[in-house]
Amino acid sequence: MSRDLADPGPLLAKLLAGIAGADALARSHDRVVTDRDVHAEAAQHADEVAEAHRRAARALIEGAFPGISWSMIERASL
Repeated sequence: MSRDLADPGPLLAKLLAGIAGADALARSHDRVVTDRDVHAEAAQHADEVAEAHRRAARALIEGAFPGISWSMIERASL
């Protein structure tokens, strides 16, 4: 078993940091009033990066806890 599979913590931390960074970048682009088309496209790209990281984090969490789905976590308001 590789180190990454044995300890998914560092990967999850990296994914969560990526989500936070991409969300902050999207908000930053959303606030710019010049070159709206360019910034709207950049914000959309940042949103897509954040969503890809969210999907990977959800899969990692669900894989680490067999029988637990993301919807169960959401219902618990975690």
